Amino acid sequence: MNNARKENQEELRQVQEAAEAGGLRKLTKYSALMGPAWLAIALNIGGATVTASVVLGSKSGFKFLWAIIPEVFAIWIICIVFVRLTLATNDGPISAVRRHLGAEAAWVTAVSVFVVNTVFHAVQYMLIGITMKTIFGVDQRVGALTGLVFVLAIVFNPAKGKAYIKTIETTLRILVWALLLSFLVILFLVEIDWAAFLQGFIPGLPVDADEAITFVGVLGAAIAINVPVLAAYGAKQRQWSQAYRHLSLFELTYTNIILVLVQFIIITAVASTLFKTGQVVTAPVTAAKALEPFAGGASVYLFSFGLLGAVFTTIVSQVLISGFVITDTLKWDVNAASLRFKFAELMVTLFGVTAPLFGWNAFKAVVYGSAFNLSFAPVIVVLWLVMVKRQTVMGDLRASTTMNIALILAVLIALSATLNFWMSLPAGR
Repeated sequence: MNNARKENQEELRQVQEAAEAGGLRKLTKYSALMGPAWLAIALNIGGATVTASVVLGSKSGFKFLWAIIPEVFAIWIICIVFVRLTLATNDGPISAVRRHLGAEAAWVTAVSVFVVNTVFHAVQYMLIGITMKTIFGVDQRVGALTGLVFVLAIVFNPAKGKAYIKTIETTLRILVWALLLSFLVILFLVEIDWAAFLQGFIPGLPVDADEAITFVGVLGAAIAINVPVLAAYGAKQRQWSQAYRHLSLFELTYTNIILVLVQFIIITAVASTLFKTGQVVTAPVTAAKALEPFAGGASVYLFSFGLLGAVFTTIVSQVLISGFVITDTLKWDVNAASLRFKFAELMVTLFGVTAPLFGWNAFKAVVYGSAFNLSFAPVIVVLWLVMVKRQTVMGDLRASTTMNIALILAVLIALSATLNFWMSLPAGR
């Protein structure tokens, strides 16, 4: 206990020292102290984001490149608000809603996040199986079991206390950088149409139902309701307080810039190659194979490795958030190192791996997962907007006028994606 207290005091001293530093020295110190944001960004740079970027680039080229900016802005500001509530109250998201808005609102939040998380968890296992088969020629079930072993090794590591969550954060940070670099190398292997790239930042709207579905896929991929929830639980698990406010803002900004870069890189690579020849692909593995004539055989492995990195980071984060949501909803001790927490994680990951092992098609449930995500995202964000406006809840961290305006804008972006999803759904069937 004394060691843990000394560790917390030392970390707090480093945070305060970083806050008082200037220029590059501040950035360097903050970078070394980053933590919970790696959990959230690892969840957001997943198979869904890679797939949406591939589909967008092959169907529409650079046309909707501009949409990445408002998309990432929305999830960035939402994450900031979610984490700030935890810093102010020391409550996890479900506990905070239960305490300040009632049990019903807490259950709506928990069920929405859990459904979205579980559906896409099964999808990630299928992506692992398909990608491993493409790269190494192994059976999809072998690939899925490889993913399961990876999850068990990382999530069920024996570390205790803050060391447990730090181990996961470090692993995810390495994987995120590895996948970013894998995709980035591909750009040096293809001929980029820079004129079309720059035109992609000129806002334009879909002209038909097919483009609308693609457009909504991009918006909905990153505006995932489980992402800010995991960011907040990560801060709670690391015992971050109001003193970590500026560090939290820095790391969420830092990691969401990586999210922007990953999407830009994938869209640029696909739009500069496949779109120019009229090749429309709907799966990232297909895109990897289709890139070979343009960028050589190495591109297949680079893209596939990047995809595997994205999927592996996502399944770890999805298992972790399942543990947080289940234990908090059932009013158990929300401790990532506890047996109850790990049992909750185990239930979800065993369900996810059944998709490739027993042959049921998790991709068929994606539309329902997307419907849940896009329908409840604005609702849940509004709940947080209500809480962060209260002085009695937030104290010194109460949202400023600028923050409120930014959050309202994020709600409008999420609501726009929701309305477009439901309007385009009949056309897509």
